[in-house]
Amino acid sequence: MVILSDCPERLAGLARVEDGSEVRVDSLPPGDQALWRVLGGGDRLWRGTTPNPGPQGFWSRAVIVEEAPFSQFDILRESLASGLQFPGPTACVAMSGRGFHGQRGRPWLSAPGNLHMCAVVPAPRLAAREARSLPMLPALAVVDAVQALTGDALQPGIKWVNDLLLAGHKIAGVLTATQVQGDQVSAILAGIGLNVTTAPPVPPTPFVPSVSCLAEAGVQTTCAEAATFVMAALGRRLGDLATHGAGRLLDAYRAASLVIGREVCVFADSKPGETLVETPPMLRGTVRDIAADLSLVLEGVETPVESGRLAFAEDCRDLGPGPDGPTEPT
Repeated sequence: MVILSDCPERLAGLARVEDGSEVRVDSLPPGDQALWRVLGGGDRLWRGTTPNPGPQGFWSRAVIVEEAPFSQFDILRESLASGLQFPGPTACVAMSGRGFHGQRGRPWLSAPGNLHMCAVVPAPRLAAREARSLPMLPALAVVDAVQALTGDALQPGIKWVNDLLLAGHKIAGVLTATQVQGDQVSAILAGIGLNVTTAPPVPPTPFVPSVSCLAEAGVQTTCAEAATFVMAALGRRLGDLATHGAGRLLDAYRAASLVIGREVCVFADSKPGETLVETPPMLRGTVRDIAADLSLVLEGVETPVESGRLAFAEDCRDLGPGPDGPTEPT
């Protein structure tokens, strides 16, 4: 796997880095030049190689920058739409940066030592019908990575639809975008924010009552090492999906779910800056299951819940009673 970076001193833990040297951008192959310039790098960089952290030969490139001046997820999504050609599966890591965000544009705070990763997988050999399963991939990859990092000592869970919690504290969030052409998925873009060494100062809300990091749970690791484990997990999960379909992925997602069997409140999706908790939730009930399209199946509710923002009922006690029992979402 080829590494392009402006901070080679930060790569400790990223497998075994070898054959590295400083180069000019214009000396790179055209595809690497375009990739580096898209991600905001300067005119000089460090290029090296490392053993592939995923399944044999899976990852092609890792682009690691000291600071991203904008959301790498957004710029990569725009680049895919405009036809940028990737040499193969590519992981992009920013040690710090600005403009990071989660679902619906909600801000994600960058903090020192944490993992801010985007992964692009072109031509993943998946049928278009599998696109609805892809939001599960990065969430399960984080679960797998934390388990592998700790020898299964820590077992994070998934709070619908894209938050990762450890002992009730949020440690990660994920995003997914897909590009479909005809009956095939032509590209996958995943964004992962994982709190490795720092718990950002996030004001508590019913949706995120508390935030933590791996270090607070006793895990001593680096951002680069965490990236290696996440990349390995992403590669394995994608290979499994391509070989066996979405069934095993859904089983794993359900097994890691923190919401099945729990009473929850579901609020309408918000735009950046909106406050949802000033009014009662649109829906309250106990989660019976998660469907194949990741919609929530609630007891007493005929129509599965396809969208919304979820909080556990015990975190919504100060918000009023909400509807009298389960009701259909408006």
